[in-house]
Amino acid sequence: MLSLISSKKFREWKVYEEIEPFPDERADWNAAHIVQFLWALSGDPNKKYPRGRPLTDFTLPFGDLPGPEPIVQTVEYQEMLIDAWIFGSNAAFAAKGMN
Repeated sequence: MLSLISSKKFREWKVYEEIEPFPDERADWNAAHIVQFLWALSGDPNKKYPRGRPLTDFTLPFGDLPGPEPIVQTVEYQEMLIDAWIFGSNAAFAAKGMN
């Protein structure tokens, strides 16, 4: 489809999409509204949020919202995880008699 439209028309669609995002790309907001509603129905057992939680608490990071900070893993930690995975896999194979 992109090969059939001019660059001017493509830029117009990009500007329009920035103003009013297409539905499939922002379905996370619709899902967040549903989850926020269900959370409100269940109540807040700790009464931490007397007026309800904000909608952004229920959305996934989409590029425009800050996401969680990435966890920095040292090489030693990564090696430990790989060793644990290999050891666990070998133990599972040995238990099944698949050496």
